[in-house]
Amino acid sequence: MKKNLLIAAIAITALASCTSNDFVGDTGPQTSSGTHGAISFDMNTPAITRATGATAAGALGYKFKVYGVKKVPTDTYYNVFATGQYSTDADYNADPMAYWVWWGETNAKATTSNTQGWEYVGAAGEHGTENHKATIDNNKEQTIKYWDYMASQYEFVAYSATHITGSGDNATPKITKYTKDGFTVQATAADLAGLYIADKKTISSTDYGKEVQFTFRAAGTKVRLGIYETIPGYGVKNVSFRPEASEFEATTANAKLSGSFNGTSSSANGTYNVTYNATTGIAEFDNTAASANNYFDFGTFASASSVLGTTSIDPMWASGSATYQNVLPNTDNVANMILKVDYDLVNAISGETIHVTGAKAVVPQMYMTWNPNYAYTYLFKISDNTNGTTGTEGTSPTGLFPITFDAVTIATTDGAQVGTITTVSTPAITTYQNGSVSDAGITYANANGPIYITVKDGTLASLTNDNIHLYTVDAGTTEADLILTTKTKTSSDLLSILNTSETLQGITFASGTTAKFTPAANTTYAIEYLVSAAVTAVYSQATGKYVSGTKYYTDNTGATEVDTSSFEAGTTDVSSYYFLSTPAKPAVYQYKIITVAAAQ
Repeated sequence: MKKNLLIAAIAITALASCTSNDFVGDTGPQTSSGTHGAISFDMNTPAITRATGATAAGALGYKFKVYGVKKVPTDTYYNVFATGQYSTDADYNADPMAYWVWWGETNAKATTSNTQGWEYVGAAGEHGTENHKATIDNNKEQTIKYWDYMASQYEFVAYSATHITGSGDNATPKITKYTKDGFTVQATAADLAGLYIADKKTISSTDYGKEVQFTFRAAGTKVRLGIYETIPGYGVKNVSFRPEASEFEATTANAKLSGSFNGTSSSANGTYNVTYNATTGIAEFDNTAASANNYFDFGTFASASSVLGTTSIDPMWASGSATYQNVLPNTDNVANMILKVDYDLVNAISGETIHVTGAKAVVPQMYMTWNPNYAYTYLFKISDNTNGTTGTEGTSPTGLFPITFDAVTIATTDGAQVGTITTVSTPAITTYQNGSVSDAGITYANANGPIYITVKDGTLASLTNDNIHLYTVDAGTTEADLILTTKTKTSSDLLSILNTSETLQGITFASGTTAKFTPAANTTYAIEYLVSAAVTAVYSQATGKYVSGTKYYTDNTGATEVDTSSFEAGTTDVSSYYFLSTPAKPAVYQYKIITVAAAQ
């Protein structure tokens, strides 16, 4: 039964936890303590888990750029920071169409336009915090603006590029076609990591006189990839990453995976059209060209000199550490990500080495949409139930078979079962739990809520109460042990199949293809997926004459074999007998172990 593949565990966390969390507010605009006539801006976020004031300002580089329009009288838009009517064909990123807003905490409430530490009124020259100055060019002074109560609404958009370099066509990141409805940005992954985009603010007349309070979100995306193993008595070294087809040359130095990506590494450059969601105002990224790269290089992998870690919080990380790397958003991704590796098993005592080839895991496309403001962690587990082979790929059985000195029937049964599924694609079981990611890796915990389960078998498999089950097993059980291990089925309502879709952290879990359960603390679970059901032998009525070598039976139960020693091929009539038309086959299962941490 050892036909299981590398098991992929995936988790994502919002980058807000370490970046834009500093800017996301939980309350609406606050009433100004100053005059209700002047327009002012606020970055104050009063929630206790959010940064405020100078801390948030520092992450934004102590300045941002804002553009606004007002709607007068009905459907005509006029510029707020410049004269004239709004045009969809203009680029409003240039001063003074868009205003600089800079941090001046000591001047808060000192001017009509600065009620919360953010100022925008100033003459030509530099303004704001040292080393982070906003520069207003000559003849482009920024003047105070007042609410126009004849306008039916105002719309404001803003962004902050904390390490923008150059100017004009040489600017990095390069922002063009800046309008009230969006803009185009050309940038590297590192550039996007320093770009923050505010949710679009649409303000009705009932909120005039309050600060325009922006919610900034990081435009960058981050990923990291790690591998660990759970093979008793052996360490894993010399991992060689292979292409699924011919996407790249095999490598032992870098962790390359096949798929569909915007760029092949974190140094890639991309162009995106940014628009604002009509309901939430959150910026949405549309890649101007389809994902054109069929592999991604996650960085150096040091398995030639060290063995892999043995837990999900101590994996070997690509690029050498658990630090995330910046990548381009991949919001238009429609492909799976495929890990295919060869590796060496090294016995911890004798030093014996066994070479395993062709081990493979597939991360479903649903987990591969890299959205801005998110960090993604991909962990792969190599177990003793791997789908790699220690022989010749395509002909030798897959899996690791323990050497035994007892002629028990288990080994024979195991080999037969592997043989019956060699032509069946091995499914990958992927699990996800919100909040399971830490700096060290992934830890499943009761406090984090439900664990979601998907099975990739060519396409996302349809899950039913008949083909997927959840068991509790003893701590330390491996996937390969499950054939022999006593399993205790969990209560019937613990594992459920989604009948309506659910979305968490940008991942949509579809009904019918996702199962979930809420784990208990300090418990080890086994997920069992039915790859192929058991087949009952079928004995059919024979016709015609005796065929040499064929076994015949007296009835359709196959209980009594007919003595054919006197039969003549092509002569003896066998129409009163039965033959085995469909051989019996045992059920084939795929397993995955999930260990849930003790309560904290």
